Amino acid sequence: MNERDLKYFCSLVETGNYTATATKFHVTQPAISAALRRLEEEYQAVLLTQANHRAQLVTTAAGRTLYIKSKQLLKDVAQMALEVHHANEQQVRLGFSNVAGGIWLPRVIKKFISVDLLDQVTTTVADSEQLLVDLRQGKLDAAVFSTLVPERATDLRVSILEEHQMQVLANVNSPLSHLKTIRATDLQGVPIIARPKHALPRLALEQYCQRGHIQPKIVYEAATNALVEGLVAQNVGVGVVIADSVVLSDQVVGIPLAAQEQLHCYMQLAVRKSFLPNANQQRCIDVLRQIRRAN
Repeated sequence: MNERDLKYFCSLVETGNYTATATKFHVTQPAISAALRRLEEEYQAVLLTQANHRAQLVTTAAGRTLYIKSKQLLKDVAQMALEVHHANEQQVRLGFSNVAGGIWLPRVIKKFISVDLLDQVTTTVADSEQLLVDLRQGKLDAAVFSTLVPERATDLRVSILEEHQMQVLANVNSPLSHLKTIRATDLQGVPIIARPKHALPRLALEQYCQRGHIQPKIVYEAATNALVEGLVAQNVGVGVVIADSVVLSDQVVGIPLAAQEQLHCYMQLAVRKSFLPNANQQRCIDVLRQIRRAN
């Protein structure tokens, strides 16, 4: 068994066709057939069957088992190659979600400058879902991301760095600005400036309104929290954001959600369990963990 034979076999299963597989790997069809024979001889099992030379290939039970195991093995081999190459590098690759980037990245930069490590850090900002994909694929060494519930993952070491509450932004001239806390029913019929779908503040807004059995009156989708606040300052409507994610202007007040309806944003740090950092990479990750205690 070798990596090349497994790649050919997986492609045969996926395409059901020798010609397509040979074209994909720029080899001859006999080379693909030879790889399949080697695997079947090694495992003493028929892996693929074909009624005739024109028919689609059919995967046997043994073939399906080998396919599933091979896909995972090939994925692990590819990741291993990336990590072995990266082990000799001094750089540590950090990812930040859009929310975490706004709240945490300034602190991170300040801290790494103070310990003379900033030149050894590269940062990426993306949505939390993409960060976790990149982390699992070995494109990142660690990710600071945000979710409404703590992340549970068997392949990642996840620790909660901070917990932030959600709040409503209201114009000082809005009747809501005089409230000490906001209940979901207070937003019934009120114009709302929302973040785009899939952004964490939007997910929080939808969850909040669903719990309160109200339909949000969204009048505009703002690309950033700063734009949400700017529109609230113009009294276009109210917004729902993470506390500490905006700097309030004189025209805007932040009102916490009522305690019994409060939603939380969890800022979390994730590192792959399979990642074996070198000394410098470990130092950078340790500094990242300490930032929450130092600020």
